[in-house]
Amino acid sequence: MGLYTPDAPKPRDYAQETRDTLQTQIDLAPDLYAAESSQEFGRPAYARLDLDVLRETLLGSAGRPGMLELYERNIMPRLGAADAAARDVAREADIAAVERLGPRATEAFRASNPEQAALMDELNRQAMTDLQSGASLPPSVARELEQSVRGAQAARGFGYGMADIGQEALVKGLQAEQLQRRRQQFGQQIAGLNMATTQDPFLAILGRPGVQINQAMGVAGQGQSFNPGSVFNPESAYAGSLFANNYNAEANARLAGAANRTAIMGSLIGAAGDVGGSAASAAILA
Repeated sequence: MGLYTPDAPKPRDYAQETRDTLQTQIDLAPDLYAAESSQEFGRPAYARLDLDVLRETLLGSAGRPGMLELYERNIMPRLGAADAAARDVAREADIAAVERLGPRATEAFRASNPEQAALMDELNRQAMTDLQSGASLPPSVARELEQSVRGAQAARGFGYGMADIGQEALVKGLQAEQLQRRRQQFGQQIAGLNMATTQDPFLAILGRPGVQINQAMGVAGQGQSFNPGSVFNPESAYAGSLFANNYNAEANARLAGAANRTAIMGSLIGAAGDVGGSAASAAILA
């Protein structure tokens, strides 16, 4: 380049920089491994130090209690008592709110659909009546069973002995038991309808259901893994930054050198002009 124009530094060579970085890492790898594997000041030494600190922190030393003992004897009992007291206060407040506002919420929900409310009232009444009847047969059903059994026995030439009375009682008992089971099933169905068609006061007032659905709790284990990381990295960020700094430093140095040369030449030209002017003045005066 010219006298006043700085020479541009050589373009950065990615292949050469990567090769130099990798070769440097390979050359230093034995020393790095030896330092990190040293039992005195390498990773094993720091691992033992960390274990000693952890053991002293958890178990204590020199008669001083560790964190485990502090938690077991002092911290956890107090935290547990405070947490239980806070839960009791919150539950008392929740129950008081449901007791005070629950009936109003239920009535408001029923009033929003009076036809459904009337239907559910009638179904609940029938279910309760059936459940209270237990295993008893309605009179009409009992008479029908008696006539059916007696007619069947009479058709076979029986119907007047103890065996006939036992057969009649057995049929009526089995029918009564089946009827009781159907009544119970009907009651369970109505109970399900009540839950499906009635507003939960806990949910309406507290924002959470009063009856929780059982859900299986999953237990996930956490494992600690050791990753040695990458040993060699030809595209090291540190190496790239170093190459860039060297490039910029060389470019700035050349710019500064060109500026200095320009200033020197300007001074020389100015000095030559002063000398020529003085000589011309002297010639005129002479």
